Amino acid sequence: MRIKTLFFPLAATFLGAESLAQQTEHPNILWLTFEDTSPQFIGCYGNETARTPVMDKLAGEGVRFTNAYSTGTVSSPSRFCLITGCRPGRYGTGNHRSAYEIPEFVHGFPEYLKRAGYYTSNNSKTDYNHKKHKEMIAASWNESSNTAGWRGRRPGQPFFAVFNSNHSHQSRTMTNPWELYEKQVLGKLESGRVLPTDAPFEIPPFYSDSPEMRKQVSRIYNSISLTDQHFGEILAELEKDGLKDSTIIFVFSDHGEGMPRGKGSALGTGYKVPFILWVPEKYKHLSPWGSGVITDELVSFEDFGATVLSLAGVDIPSYVEGTPFLPGERKDKKKYVFGACDAIDSNMELSRSVIDGRYVYTKVFTPYQPFVRWISYYDHGDIQKCMRKEYAAGILNPVQREIMEPRVSEYLYDLVADKWETNNLAEHPDYQKKLKELRSVLKRHLIETRDANFFPEYTLSMQQPETIPYYLRLDETAYPVEEVIETAMLSGLGKEVIEKQIKKVGSCNPIVSYWAAVGLFAQRDALAPYVGELERILSGLNYPPARIWLAAAILNVEKNSLAYRIVREGILSPNNHIAICALNALLEMNIDRAKTFIPQLRKAETAWGENKERPGVESMMLVARLRLEGKDFRFGSFW
Repeated sequence: MRIKTLFFPLAATFLGAESLAQQTEHPNILWLTFEDTSPQFIGCYGNETARTPVMDKLAGEGVRFTNAYSTGTVSSPSRFCLITGCRPGRYGTGNHRSAYEIPEFVHGFPEYLKRAGYYTSNNSKTDYNHKKHKEMIAASWNESSNTAGWRGRRPGQPFFAVFNSNHSHQSRTMTNPWELYEKQVLGKLESGRVLPTDAPFEIPPFYSDSPEMRKQVSRIYNSISLTDQHFGEILAELEKDGLKDSTIIFVFSDHGEGMPRGKGSALGTGYKVPFILWVPEKYKHLSPWGSGVITDELVSFEDFGATVLSLAGVDIPSYVEGTPFLPGERKDKKKYVFGACDAIDSNMELSRSVIDGRYVYTKVFTPYQPFVRWISYYDHGDIQKCMRKEYAAGILNPVQREIMEPRVSEYLYDLVADKWETNNLAEHPDYQKKLKELRSVLKRHLIETRDANFFPEYTLSMQQPETIPYYLRLDETAYPVEEVIETAMLSGLGKEVIEKQIKKVGSCNPIVSYWAAVGLFAQRDALAPYVGELERILSGLNYPPARIWLAAAILNVEKNSLAYRIVREGILSPNNHIAICALNALLEMNIDRAKTFIPQLRKAETAWGENKERPGVESMMLVARLRLEGKDFRFGSFW
C-alpha cells in the first residue's frame, strides 16, 4: 500500500507494537465519511448491484442503522452540524456556503477532545459554513490536511481521526463530463465496475429507464465502489498499525445521493444516510447492540459529536443539541428528527421536514419551483440535461414528470413501504391523522427554535457584526416568529388563503410581508381578480425582497409597468441579494413575461464582464438567460 499517496506520510512518531500497549482506557475513534450517498445504493442496505464489500463486511460485524439522517441536504449545513452538534436553524447556517457569524460560545467538538488529551486529525474536508471557520479548524484539529492521520500522535495517545472520501461526490456521479469521470473514477477502480448494461440494475422510478439514464446512473454505483475501495485501504493501514482492535469506527455519508431529487431535495433521498457502526471486542460493553445487528433507532447528525465526546469521557457542552447513542443504551430515544433544505448556490429554497422513523413529512415554502431546480452546477450535468430533454419531448410518465413541475406544498411519504418516495400520502384520507401530527410537530419545532433561515439573506447580510443571526432571531420586534411561521405556512395552500396573504403582504414587519409575497407568487393565475389591490399594495412596499416577489406575482397574471420596473431594477441591482432574488423570480414566473427581460440580462452580463466579486449573481444570470433563450448548458461555462 502506498501510504504517502493514500492519506498520510510515515511519521517519526510511528506507533509500533510496543507503544500500542500504552493505549489509554478511552477508545480511539475513526470516522470514515463519504459524500452525497443514499443507503439505497449500498450493498448491505439491499442493493444487489452495488459493489461495496468493505462496508458490507463492517455492517455484518457491527451495527447497521436504517434511520440515520443528516440535518441538511447539502454538504456545508450538514458539516456545520457535524462539527458543532448544533442544527443550522438557530444559527442561520442553512444556506449552502454562507459566512455569517456564530456565537463565541459555539466550538467545534474536537476542540474538547484535544483539551482532554486526544489527538485529533482531519483528512481533509472542512466546509463548516460560518464566518470564523478557519479559527474553528485551527482550534479543533491537531492536524487538518490531505496527509493528516493518527500517526502524528504521541505514543499511547488516543486519537479521533476523520477521513473524508470524495470519490462519491456529485461531481463524479452527476456533473463532471463523462471523460473526466472516467479519469477520476473508472481509471482508479481496481475491480467491480458496474456497466450500464448490467442486470439487475435498479433505476429510481422517477427517472426513465433509457440507455442514456442507465449510463448516468451507473456512475453512482462505480463512484461508491471506489469509495469502498478507498475505505479498505485506510482500514488496512489501521490493521497494519495494530489499532483496529482498539478503535470504534463510524462510516456514514454527509447527506443523500448526489443526483436530481436526492441531494438538495427535502425528502428521504436528501436526508437519509447510510450509517455503519463497528465496535471492537474490547469495547463491546459500551454498545447496547451486538454484532451483525440492524437497528431502526433514530439518530441525526447533532448526535454524532455528542456520542464521540461521551465515548471519550468528555462533558458535553450545554449548547449541543444532540444526545449520545453511546456508551450504553440511550435513555430517552428520539421520537422525531428534523431536516432543513435551504439555498444552494444562488437558488433560493426553503423546505422543512420531520421524520418519525417511518414517515417523512415535508412542508415546502417555495412550491413554485420543482425538485429539479435551476442551479448552474446541476444543469451542466448530462443527467439533468437528459431529464429536461425527455420532459420537453413528452416521453416521461406521471412520476417522472412530477419532479420537473412545480411542487405541492406538503409531502408525506412512507419510507419503509415506498423507499423512492413516489406515493405522496398527504391527501390520502387514511393518513390525515399522521399528517396533522407531523405538521403540528414541525410547526412547533420551527417556532421553538426560532429558525433564523426564514430571514432572507438580504436581511441577514445587512446586520451589524454584533447582531448575528443567532441573536437577531431572538428579537421579537424584528422577528415575530409565530406570525412569520403562520404566514409562511400558507404558501402553496391554494386560492382559499389568498385574502389572508393579501392582508399579510402589507404588514409593517418586512419578514411577514416577504413570506406573504412568496406565497402570493405561488398562487399564479388565481391572483387575476386581485391585481388592482396588489398593485396598490406594491406601490407602498419598501422591503426589496417582498417588492420583487409581489411584482413577479403580478406579472404572472398580466403585464404591469410598475411590476416590470421593480423586477428590471432588481436584476440590475448592485446588491447581490436583491439581484439574486429577482433572478430567482424570473426563472419561475410566466415564461412569456420572463422572456421580455432577456435584454436586461444581456446588458448586465456585458456590464459585469469578468467581475469576480459577483460570481453567484453571474452564474444565476447565465442560468436565467440560457433557460429563457432555450439554450443548452455546457460544462465549464460557469467557472
